[in-house]
Amino acid sequence: MSLVQFLRILAARKSIILATLLACFFAATITVNLLPKRYEASNRVLIDVTKPDAFLGPISTQAMSSYIANQLKMIKDVQTAGLVVDNLGWAADPNNQAAFDAAGRPGGDIRDWLAQRVVDSTEAKFVEASSIIEISYRGTDPASTQALAQAIREAFLKLNRDQRVATAQRSAASYDEQARRALVEVSKAEEERTQFAKANGIVFQPGNIDLESAKLGALSNASAAPTAPQVVPGAQSNPQIAMVKQQIAQAQETLGPNHPTYQALQRQLAALQQSDGGGGSVIKGTSKAEIESAYNAQKARVLGQADKIDRLNQMLADIQVKRDQYQKLAGKAEEMKAVATSNDSNLEPLGNTNLPDDAVWPNKPLVIGGAIGLGLALGVLLALLVELLARRVRSEDDLEYASGAPVLATVGQERSDKGLMAWVVRLIDRNANRRKDAFSEA
Repeated sequence: MSLVQFLRILAARKSIILATLLACFFAATITVNLLPKRYEASNRVLIDVTKPDAFLGPISTQAMSSYIANQLKMIKDVQTAGLVVDNLGWAADPNNQAAFDAAGRPGGDIRDWLAQRVVDSTEAKFVEASSIIEISYRGTDPASTQALAQAIREAFLKLNRDQRVATAQRSAASYDEQARRALVEVSKAEEERTQFAKANGIVFQPGNIDLESAKLGALSNASAAPTAPQVVPGAQSNPQIAMVKQQIAQAQETLGPNHPTYQALQRQLAALQQSDGGGGSVIKGTSKAEIESAYNAQKARVLGQADKIDRLNQMLADIQVKRDQYQKLAGKAEEMKAVATSNDSNLEPLGNTNLPDDAVWPNKPLVIGGAIGLGLALGVLLALLVELLARRVRSEDDLEYASGAPVLATVGQERSDKGLMAWVVRLIDRNANRRKDAFSEA
C-alpha cells in the first residue's frame, strides 16, 4: 500500500477517525472531572554528615549511598507507618474498622492494613548533590495530607532514635559482660603472678623491680665509686613490707582506693612499718674489696633466679595486655551507655511540611492530551480495519492493484473532493503522475 492509497483511505474514513477521537476526548474530560483529587505534601530530613555515627563512625562518601538507601527503605517500611497509625489512633476509628471489614480481610490485622495504605501513598527520595531526604505523601484533602506527611517524618525520626537507643543498650550490655570477664582474667593473672613470686621468694619494689636486682644495682653503683664508705638504701629492708607495697600498687590499679581490700592492705603496711622500726636498714662498706665481694655474691643470687624473673616479667606483660583489653571494653561500654541515654542523632528535620494548594492528580492537560493521541491512533487503526473488511477502488492505483493490469486512460469528470485531506491526496497524486510520465518518456 502506497502513501497515496493510505491517505485516501483516511480521507474516506475520516468520520470514523473523528468519532473515535471525540469519544476518547469526552471520556477523558468526564473522567478527570469525576476522579477524586489527590494532593501532595512534602518535607525534608537533613543527614548531618559532620556528626560521626556512634556505630558506623564518620560516614564516608562510599558508604553514604548505602546509608541513605537504608533510610529510604525505613521511611517506606510498615514499621514506620504502623507508628503513624498508632499515633493517630486509626485502628480504633469506626470508619477505618468498617473499611477494613468491607475489604474482606477476616483474621487480618487492621493496624498492618492501615499501615500498608500509608506506605502505598508515601514516597521518599534522595535530593541529588546533597545529604537531604525528601518525604512526600498523597491524600484527598490538603490539611489531612499535610498532617500525614508531618506524622510520617516524626515517626521516622522517632523510630530511628529508638533503634539507636535499643542498639546502644544491647551493645552496652554486651561490652559490660565482656569487660567483666576481662577483669576476672586480669585478677586471675595477677593472683597467679603473686603466688608465683611468693612461692619463689621474689619480692618486687615499686616499678616492678625485684628486690635482689635492686640490691645488685645499688652495689654496682657503690663499686664504681671511690673507696669512701658507701650506703646502700633498702638493702636489708623487710621483704614482707615490699610484697605488701606491691600488692597495694596492683590493688590501686584494679580495685580503687575505696575498695575494702585496698584499705586492708594499707593498714597491714602501716603495722609492718611500725613493727620494723621505720623500715629498712643499710649496708655499709668500708673498702672497695668488701663491696665487690658483696656485689659478686649478689650477682650470683640474681643470676640464679633469672629464669624466674623472666617468667614473672612475661606474666606482667600478659597482665598489661589483659588490663588494656579490659579498659577498652569498659570505655566502649560507657560510650554505648552515653548513646543510650542521649537523644542526639545525625538526622534532623529540615523546614516545615508544606500545605498543598493545587491537586497533583488528575493532571488534566496530561490526561486529555494523552486521550487525544490515543483516540487518533485508535481511529486510524479502526479505519484501516474497516477498509480491510470492505475494500473499495478509489483511484487508478487501486484499480491496477485489484486487476493486475495497467490503467491506460481515465474517462469521466474530475473529482470534486474538498477539504485538506483531499487536497493533500491530489497533490501527492499529481506529483506521482509527473514522476510516472517522466519515467515513461525516458
